[in-house]
Amino acid sequence: EVKPLVGKPGETVVHEAHEQNADVILCGSRGHGKLRRTFMGSVSDYIVHHSHVPVVVCRHKNHHHGHGHHH
Repeated sequence: EVKPLVGKPGETVVHEAHEQNADVILCGSRGHGKLRRTFMGSVSDYIVHHSHVPVVVCRHKNHHHGHGHHH
């Protein structure tokens, strides 16, 4: 279901997920920080820290630099 949400993105998503009894929240990440702890944008960061359900942050494919490909 697609719904237009008004308000601050992070707060609105967390509130709506709670209202809808969501099982999980999926969100994209547009953060471009060089440090791993800053890889998320502010909205994703807010959702991760305020959600009562699991949050999956999807990073853009180009942000991966061969992690997990050790032989």
